[in-house]
Amino acid sequence: MMRWLTTTADRLALGMYQLSGALVVFMMLCVVADVAARALFAATDGGLDLTFKGGIELVKFSLLFAMLFAFPHAVDKGQIVVDLFTQQMDERRLRFFTGAYTLCFGFLGGAFCWRFFEAARAASLNGELTQDLLLPMAGIYYVAALALAMLAVRGLLGGLNLLLGPAPRPDAAQEAHS
Repeated sequence: MMRWLTTTADRLALGMYQLSGALVVFMMLCVVADVAARALFAATDGGLDLTFKGGIELVKFSLLFAMLFAFPHAVDKGQIVVDLFTQQMDERRLRFFTGAYTLCFGFLGGAFCWRFFEAARAASLNGELTQDLLLPMAGIYYVAALALAMLAVRGLLGGLNLLLGPAPRPDAAQEAHS
């Protein structure tokens, strides 16, 4: 059951990671289109107005979701700061520290998920909308909560697998360093 759950979470996180890349491309296209439309507006002294309302919101929310969708996939890939301190550790201690901080990211993702879920409930009760595009904020918060729930699941599963999983073979560590 744990293996199936981990595999399913890994696949979902990879799909979210790929969607994150598409959102980054979409965000860049929005910025290029906005800059080109403003340049055309300025070049024609206001005669040709192709600027679009809500461009900044599209970029803002694309960036938000690109980051939130990338986190679940990257949570168990290692952290630069931790790698600097742990590169000289033996395999058992390294596995403990890696499992512990991955588990902490899972708890952090869960806390953020809960907070975004609460914000979504409040926004749906108040009918809160975005400023330019008039999109319901509740939907945006619910999607953010879902992405953070996935971060929590991947962090908790990854941390538990490292902390409670089978210990690596002593010769595996030597093979990895050769």
